[in-house]
Amino acid sequence: MTNDTNTNKTTPNVFEHALQTWIEIDLPNLQKKLDEQGSGIKEDQKSSALSRKNLATKTKEFRKLEDAGKLEQIKSLLKLYQNEIDSLTSKGKNAENYFFGVYRMISEAPDPRPLLEMCLDSVIESKDVANLRAEVTRMAEELAKKADYDQLKQRLRSNEQKSAELLGNRIKAKENEFKAILEEKESNWNQKEKQFEDRLLTAQKQIEELRAFKEVSELQLDNQNRNTTSHETSASVLAELDMVRRDAESAKKRIFDLEKRNEDLRREISKSKNDNDAEVVRNECDKKVQEVESENVLLVASLDQVRKQLAEASKGYETKIESMNRENSQMSQEIENLKAKLSKASDYEDIKSELHLLRQIEFGHGDEDDNAQGEGVKLDSIVIERNKAMTQELASYRSQHNDLVTKIDNLQKQVDVSAQTIESLKQLNEKLENDLADLQDSNGANRFNDNASLISGMSRFTRPSHLRSGSIISGMSGDKGVNGSDESSILPIITKQRDRFREKNNELEDELRKSQNKVNDLKRQVNSLKQDNEELYERGRYLASFQTPGTKNITTTASGRKFLNPKPNVDLERNDIEYQRNYEKKLHPIEQFRIKEQERINSRLSPIERLFISLTRAILATRLTRMVFFAYCLGLHIIVMFITIYAMNIHTSLIPEVGLNSSTGGVTTNNVKSSQVIENNRPV
Repeated sequence: MTNDTNTNKTTPNVFEHALQTWIEIDLPNLQKKLDEQGSGIKEDQKSSALSRKNLATKTKEFRKLEDAGKLEQIKSLLKLYQNEIDSLTSKGKNAENYFFGVYRMISEAPDPRPLLEMCLDSVIESKDVANLRAEVTRMAEELAKKADYDQLKQRLRSNEQKSAELLGNRIKAKENEFKAILEEKESNWNQKEKQFEDRLLTAQKQIEELRAFKEVSELQLDNQNRNTTSHETSASVLAELDMVRRDAESAKKRIFDLEKRNEDLRREISKSKNDNDAEVVRNECDKKVQEVESENVLLVASLDQVRKQLAEASKGYETKIESMNRENSQMSQEIENLKAKLSKASDYEDIKSELHLLRQIEFGHGDEDDNAQGEGVKLDSIVIERNKAMTQELASYRSQHNDLVTKIDNLQKQVDVSAQTIESLKQLNEKLENDLADLQDSNGANRFNDNASLISGMSRFTRPSHLRSGSIISGMSGDKGVNGSDESSILPIITKQRDRFREKNNELEDELRKSQNKVNDLKRQVNSLKQDNEELYERGRYLASFQTPGTKNITTTASGRKFLNPKPNVDLERNDIEYQRNYEKKLHPIEQFRIKEQERINSRLSPIERLFISLTRAILATRLTRMVFFAYCLGLHIIVMFITIYAMNIHTSLIPEVGLNSSTGGVTTNNVKSSQVIENNRPV
């Protein structure tokens, strides 16, 4: 028994230690790092193979050379060998660093095989129980869903019978309706046939009369000069015929409207004979009653299911509370480990500041201005492209940073909500214990055994303050002789509630653990993004110092050496003031002194001088601006020359000629006379 208890006590500690170590190892990130390192090693292998082949070919060519050629080529060959040796040593150092980095992580990790075997055994044992529970819940849900199966079956049969009867009645009604319509239409058609026959006879008679009238009209036309009264009689006859035709058309319209109305009345009569309003109302009432009964059955089944779910939820809350307590202990252990690591890496900031100082010293001076013009243009284009790429990368990192900040806020809100739920669950647990204790005290006077009132906390009984205690068991230990019969009924309820609370606590602890892991990952990502942003800001400030269109930040000395004069970027100052401050703090002291001295000199200048200096810097910054300014000056001089020549020509044309008696304002007399003649010849 002692060995079993010792093993039971040691296994959780072993599991916790293993879990903590593997969390620190972070196997997915380690695998990613190993993949990257492996790909780098493969690339190094390929490059080393190519370099060895190149070196072998160089040595073969060197052996084939004569002694004088060997003396000339020996330096380049030795340089190649030295480079190959340096690359091999660097690759060896990288491989050693990779190995020791992995070894430091995995050296203290326990063997996961026995722990996994123990977990597998426990999973196999609990698998059947989980399957049975799932099956029971599934069957209960199906039973609750199919509680009104018999009523639905009976309703279906009655509905089928009623639908068959209703269909027969409707078919008969439609048949009667169509028969009445056909009879009415046949009678109408017969009447129309008779009318058309009568109209045909009358039309034939009218044709004969019109023929006779035509002959008479022809005779009357021959004797028109003799007898003028015949024309008046023919006009009166035509007017009478028009009146008769209009009466006939109105009679036709009335007959058509009456036939249509007769058909509608016949249809309504046939419908009124086959309608059964009372039967329809009764069927609707029966349907409503059956629907209400089925809904009642479903509600009862759903109520039972909700009660079961409530009991399971209370059991789960207990398990989650326990798991969250265990998670809190693990988190405290992790915090202690992180503090220890932080104390080991306390000189990180000093090393980082020294590294930045070395970097500033390295980037503080430009190259010599002895290169060709083509190389300078190529360098400028490369720097411009690199600057664009860095700005795009900076924008993407900013968007990622904002997304991560929002994610962290959401996760913090979720953690706060989970903490509130835990506090509410603790309060509910205390309330439940108090209600159970009150019920235990009140069982001596009133035999009250209602499970629903126990769960919902609706017990209205009170107990004296001197008999209350903090736990359920202590409240139930008193008066065994009186409450002996109720202990057997209350203890199973308490144990079930305890199990449900434990399950729920386990779930809450798992959720809290996941959210905490997410928060830690996001914090690491935010820290890495901050570092990347600082480096990108430094690179952007460095790249902004090159000669690009629109920059004015390179000064040259008398010796021809270039000094970088980085100017602040407006967008970065607007959005990344913290990065700017860090960058300015980490500058080299000489560079800071030079920037301050230049600012002091610029502050003493007048605004006009500052404007003139900025304008000259903008013009002389690049070759393009210089060429544009030269073209502008040349064009301006050409325009001024043309204007002066044109003005001189106009001035000479306006000077009067010498020897004329009368002044014509510089215009010849012939031109004056011709202008006067033209004015006289103009039309008024």
